[in-house]
Amino acid sequence: MSTVDRHFSFEFSAPKTDEAIAKLRVTHERLKALGPKFFSVTYGAGGSTKDGTKQAVLDINAAGSEVAPHLSFGGDPAGKIAELLQEYRSAGVKRVVALRG
Repeated sequence: MSTVDRHFSFEFSAPKTDEAIAKLRVTHERLKALGPKFFSVTYGAGGSTKDGTKQAVLDINAAGSEVAPHLSFGGDPAGKIAELLQEYRSAGVKRVVALRG
C-alpha cells in the first residue's frame, strides 16, 4: 500500500477593521493546531484591502506559520509592488499567490 502525502491550507479574506484583525488572529491560532501546510490571505478587488492583507500576512508569519499573500499586479505601480515584496521577504515570507488584474 502506498502512502500519499496530503497537504491542505486555509485562506483568509483580508481584514478591514481592527476587530476583524483580532478575530483573524484568534481563528489562525485555532486552525494552526490542525497542521495546515500554509495560510493564504486575499488581496481584495483592486487592492482594496492591501493594508489588511499586509497586516494579516505579517501577523501570521510572526506567529510561526507559513503564509502566502495574494498579490494583484493590476492596480499598483511596479515600485510599490517591489517594496511590498521586499518587506515580505525581509519578514521571512517565502510564498506569494500572484494574480493578474
